[in-house]
Amino acid sequence: MLLIVGLGNPGIKYKLTRHNIGFEIIDYLQSHFRFPNFKSKFGGLYSKKNLFGKNIIIFKPQMFMNLSGEPIKKIKDYYKLKDFILIHDDIDMNFLKIKIKSSGGHGGHNGVRDTIKYNGNKFFRIKFGVSNENLESKKIKPENFVLDNFSSNELKRIEEFKKLTKDNFVHIINKNFSIFKTKLIMSKNGI
Repeated sequence: MLLIVGLGNPGIKYKLTRHNIGFEIIDYLQSHFRFPNFKSKFGGLYSKKNLFGKNIIIFKPQMFMNLSGEPIKKIKDYYKLKDFILIHDDIDMNFLKIKIKSSGGHGGHNGVRDTIKYNGNKFFRIKFGVSNENLESKKIKPENFVLDNFSSNELKRIEEFKKLTKDNFVHIINKNFSIFKTKLIMSKNGI
């Protein structure tokens, strides 16, 4: 069984913010692969399905970003899982750049910080870059930037990126992260 967690903030006002790219990807996968409707439990929303020969759980903690760790621990412990995959934004990386790690620190990300607090740091992270020129030129503070909406141009590119993630989802499930990253980078050049 594999647990895949997307980080974000609950509520409609946060839906298209940079901090919510984890939720956006989970929602897209749930819709495309026809996971059952989300159920509310463990302090979050989850759905389960057998896909590509594996039992997959997708999960969105609903306790706000900086309180994500305990809900993740609850669902992980309930299903007796040793590890999980965390999908989240990263303001230190250029827009739509991808980085995959199997452990490490939180890098200043409060959702990852709380996840580590409750679950240790031995879990896989798929980090999606959200930085742009406004952040890089310090026109906006980081804490405001992550809660700001993506621009319409960024949203178009994210839709394409979500499709690429879906098309290569089997590599995530099989934890073939280097293949996943390579396929996205090769395809992303056309976005």
